[in-house]
Amino acid sequence: MKTSILNIKIILTSILFLSAFIGNAQIIYEDELETVYLNKNAEEVVYTNNFSNLNSQLIASNHIDFKAEIKKAKQNNNYLLFLSERSNLEILASGYLKTIRKGANRSIDAKTFAKFLNDRLPELIHQFNKDNNLEELYMYSRKNTFNGKIDALPSVL
Repeated sequence: MKTSILNIKIILTSILFLSAFIGNAQIIYEDELETVYLNKNAEEVVYTNNFSNLNSQLIASNHIDFKAEIKKAKQNNNYLLFLSERSNLEILASGYLKTIRKGANRSIDAKTFAKFLNDRLPELIHQFNKDNNLEELYMYSRKNTFNGKIDALPSVL
């Protein structure tokens, strides 16, 4: 009789310990897990994409003055939104303009520029792959960066 009561106590203690351990493990890893979408849709449904609109506006202007654009975006406190079924992204327009300027300054061609943007904004990888005007954005952006201005100088040698 004493052994059966002892066995029941051990079993109950084990169950309590395991349930507490599993509960803590769930809390620890809950914040680290990404959302997994299980659907047959390969295409991402985009509800709002201000990034492509800003890219188109910058290309249409034919000359990008990053200093003035960043200052204007900071004063207006503009945010860019990307809302889709897979991801939601909201960043300051001034931060995005700084990312474009930095990417154009550090890149030697449009492919490395696109890779830079993909690395900095992974939520927009699918949109950057669809966006046909990244090469134009790179060309106009590169002209107005420090390295782009140095590349435009005539060679003395």
